[in-house]
Amino acid sequence: MLTKQTLHIEGLKHCNNANDDSIHLNPDEPLTVIVHGCFASAGQFKTLADVYGLYDQQAICFEYDDRKSLEETSGELVSALNQLSDENPEQPLHIIGHSQGGLVARRALTVDREDEKKVATKQLQLTTVSSPFNGIEISSHCGMTSLRILSLGIVDLICYAVTGEKYQQIPPNADFIEQPGDLLSSVSQHLVIKTDERNTCRRTNDEGICVEDDYVFSVNEQSNQEVDDIVNANPITVQAGHVEIVGSGDSVPTDLIDILKDQKLLIDNGKIDQVEQARLVEQLYFQEESFNQSILK
Repeated sequence: MLTKQTLHIEGLKHCNNANDDSIHLNPDEPLTVIVHGCFASAGQFKTLADVYGLYDQQAICFEYDDRKSLEETSGELVSALNQLSDENPEQPLHIIGHSQGGLVARRALTVDREDEKKVATKQLQLTTVSSPFNGIEISSHCGMTSLRILSLGIVDLICYAVTGEKYQQIPPNADFIEQPGDLLSSVSQHLVIKTDERNTCRRTNDEGICVEDDYVFSVNEQSNQEVDDIVNANPITVQAGHVEIVGSGDSVPTDLIDILKDQKLLIDNGKIDQVEQARLVEQLYFQEESFNQSILK
């Protein structure tokens, strides 16, 4: 039986809401690190991490304060990944970022950072899902210098109150968006999964009527030519809701799992037949929903 190492690295934890910050890893196997989005936490990706476990692979989460500067947060991710690399310099890493987490993950893997930090890992793969690389349209006023001056700083205060320190980094005309930077040469692939979120539903009532849609970002908000056109980029668009694509208690992320398998980012070792795989994955998600509901009662 393989002995797992126990590490304590700030920001990295198993994908749950437990206060335990220790991670237990097999240093001889590739590792997937999941970066959550805004208004989310590591615990929301517990089941996706469990899917990796189902295939005898390992996944952990990077948890952060989603109101902080994206530059600062991505620097924290760089530091965490480098501590992993210090422990296991030959271990391949796959970084998955959902929504805002995709912005954080990609920035962490760029060459010329403001803080001059650089991820040292030699084998990196990046997957971003539903990430607004072209900026968030609704925040456009936060990036308008003239409006900020005319409002005597009130616009700044409002934008900060809503989004936190990152408010000047998410508008379409922000330098963070317009100058995304080149990826490190060690990043062999950037899988850019975009979601066409039109006509999707996050929550229905007892009559089956949609009471909350699953539309957050348009395909245009997710499409940045500077990101899509690099040599190792692989843009894919799927019809799926913003939360649906990564899974919830009401939906199994079949599209995401199939894409990750197709790209060899989730390895099907053939130990379980396809029907049994589907049953076990559904069981994981629906068990998680039952557990969440029991907590709320």
